[in-house]
Amino acid sequence: MERRHRHQARVRYFHLTSPILAGVLLALLVAGGLYAIASGHHKAPGVVFPTEPSIVAANTTSTTRPPVTTTSTSSTTTSTTVKPPPPGDPTYAVSVSVFTLSEPGKYLCAPHGVASGCIVRSMPLYVFFPAVGSAGEVLSNAAPDRSAGAFPLIVFGNGYLEGVTGYSDLLNYWASRGYIVVAPQFPLSQVDSVGGPWEADILNQPGDLSAAISFMMAQNAASSSTFYRLINTGAIAVVGQSDGADDALAVGYNTCCTDQRVKAVISLSGAELTSFPGKYFTVAGPPLLVVQGTDDEINLPSDSQTVFAAAHPPKYYLSLLGADHLEGYQGDNPYSNVVQGVTTAFLDYYLKGQPGAVSVMYKAGNVAGTAQLS
Repeated sequence: MERRHRHQARVRYFHLTSPILAGVLLALLVAGGLYAIASGHHKAPGVVFPTEPSIVAANTTSTTRPPVTTTSTSSTTTSTTVKPPPPGDPTYAVSVSVFTLSEPGKYLCAPHGVASGCIVRSMPLYVFFPAVGSAGEVLSNAAPDRSAGAFPLIVFGNGYLEGVTGYSDLLNYWASRGYIVVAPQFPLSQVDSVGGPWEADILNQPGDLSAAISFMMAQNAASSSTFYRLINTGAIAVVGQSDGADDALAVGYNTCCTDQRVKAVISLSGAELTSFPGKYFTVAGPPLLVVQGTDDEINLPSDSQTVFAAAHPPKYYLSLLGADHLEGYQGDNPYSNVVQGVTTAFLDYYLKGQPGAVSVMYKAGNVAGTAQLS
């Protein structure tokens, strides 16, 4: 229940402060025309923020995808819970590097992110990568494994008040199976953020995900970089949880923020955010995997069902039967193996082109009493 209380508390914060924040933003615009931090979040009914984000819409084009068509079905929880099958064995050791991701032309202005004035928007960027070592080990300061050539790239967005390291089990899992995983720590999403956390900054976070892609593309092209020629630039996915899933969906399907470099999207308890200025699913976009706990009281199952219904195929819906808002995404629980197995198989099919991965995905995602994949 603790996380439910936290959610209710931040809703009250928005109601109390929105008029003040709007005044601050107006003053900044009049004084200098600076980029101002945007606002908005929809998961509490009726909460809509008055200002709009400074986001440049990207052109959208329709692309041809593998002809996999699925339909949503309602899930029923059985009285018998079967332990999910163990995920496949890791292929690589994993190591983690941390960079600073800066976005020139975008600013954090007091009181958010800085005590006074404005600074260039920046944040830590965690990079989990396949490393030289024994498969499954998590190592410090290890060299990347170059034996298999370039790896697909996953860009991950954390949830509000949830640090990137809280998702380490999942991010390490993907890296150990042959993916480079990058995760920006959104600057105003943490309890210890300067000026306090500000969930309204969610509207700037799709830009952070795209900036992380650009940063890694530059690393891939620089001969002095650890990641020189280590990324398959044509195989990029965005994944997010909760608010981070809202951001991933915006990058994949909303005309406000679409990034054409993205070839697959995974939403872990996410939703369409009505405060974004664009429109969702106006054209065929990347393949989509929606994951949702049936007992989630923060991102309701109906939110994910709305996303799934609006999306073009290929699309998949994974119900975690009885799971709350974080089960399956953090720590070790009955849903972890399911989420790890299904997400990896989805990515193996759409980023690596492994033809047998769809069968693996359905096997991992249909576990009596635990999960149902449709």
